[in-house]
Amino acid sequence: MKKVLRVFIVAVLATMFANVASAQEQKNFTIDKLSVEGRVDYDYFFNENKSGLDGKFFNFEMKGSFLQDFTYRIRQRIDMTAGGSKTDFMILSYHPHKNWSVTAGRMPLAVGGWEYDLPPIDVYFASLFWNNFACYDIGGQVEFHTNDGNHDIIFQITNSTFNRYNENGFIRLPNRYTYNLIWYGRMGAFTSSYSINFMEQNKGEYINYIALGNMFDFGKLDFYVDFMNRGFLNQKDFFLGDFTIIGEVKYAFTDKFTAMVKGGYDRNKHGYIDYDATPFPTAIPFDMAVTPGVEYVFGGLGFEAYPYKGNKNLRLHGLFAFNELTQPIDDMLNPNSTNLSFQAQVGVTWRINFVK
Repeated sequence: MKKVLRVFIVAVLATMFANVASAQEQKNFTIDKLSVEGRVDYDYFFNENKSGLDGKFFNFEMKGSFLQDFTYRIRQRIDMTAGGSKTDFMILSYHPHKNWSVTAGRMPLAVGGWEYDLPPIDVYFASLFWNNFACYDIGGQVEFHTNDGNHDIIFQITNSTFNRYNENGFIRLPNRYTYNLIWYGRMGAFTSSYSINFMEQNKGEYINYIALGNMFDFGKLDFYVDFMNRGFLNQKDFFLGDFTIIGEVKYAFTDKFTAMVKGGYDRNKHGYIDYDATPFPTAIPFDMAVTPGVEYVFGGLGFEAYPYKGNKNLRLHGLFAFNELTQPIDDMLNPNSTNLSFQAQVGVTWRINFVK
C-alpha cells in the first residue's frame, strides 16, 4: 500500500511540475497571429482583347513573442504572377528597452511611401517603381520608439537589392550594401513615412532615394500622397530628373463598401554609366528600378466590398485602370514608343485567422 501511495504521490508531483513547466513555456511563447490568405482575379485587357482568371497571391503569416524580450514574424508568399515562392519576412526582434529594439533577418527595405508599405495582396495597380523594385532582403536594423508611441526612427543596413544579368541569368554581386534611415510619425490625422536611402548599385557607387509618404485619415475619408526622388549625388539634374509621384483617395460609404481613386507618374530622364571593366562590360543604368528614358502614367478607380458586416476576412474588389508607357527605342527616326493599355478587373480576397 505504501508503495502504491508513493507511486501516486510521485505521479501527482510529476503532473504538477509538468503543468507548471507547460504554463511557464506558454507564458514565454505566444502566437499572436497565424493566418493564411489568398487572392484570385479575373482580368480583361482591352487593347489586347485578352482575358483570364489569375490566382495572384497566397500568403502564410505567423508572428508572436517568446521569452520576455523577443518577437518574431514570418510571412511566406506564393506569387503566382511571378511563378514562385518568396519569403517576405523572417525576422527576429529583441526589445531590451521600451524605447529601443534591434531586428535581424529577411525584411523589407526601409523605404518611405505608403504604396510601397502595402502588402502585395492589397495592391491592385501600381507605379512602375513598385512593380520593378525588389524590396525584401537580408539585413539588420536598430529602432527608436518615443515614449508616446507616435514616432519610430529606424536605421537599417541590408544587402543591396540590385542584381546583375549575364548569360547565366540574374546573380547577386558580393560586398554591396544598402543604408536606410526612415521616420514613421503619427500626428493626429497625419502619418508620415519619410526615408533617406543609399543603395549600392556598383561598388562604391550609391543611388539615393528621398521618399516622402504622406497619409491623412479623416474617418470615412483617407488618402495618401507619395513622392520619391532618385539619383546619384553627382548628377546634374539630381532633383526631378528621376522621380515617382502617387496619390490615392478612399472613401468608406459604409463599413461594407469603399470607393477608391488612384493615379501616379514615373519618369527617368537620366542615362547610363558606361563600364568597360569585368566581369560585366556593359552600360549600367543610373536607376535600375525605372529604366532611363521612360515615362509612365497610370490611374484608375475601383471599389472594395465586404459582404459580412463587421468582418474584413472576405473582400470583393473591382476596378478599371489605364497605363501609358513611353520608352526609347533604337530608331533615330522614331526615337520613342508609346503604349496605352486599359484593364478591367474583379476579384476576391479571403483570409483565415487561426488565432484571434
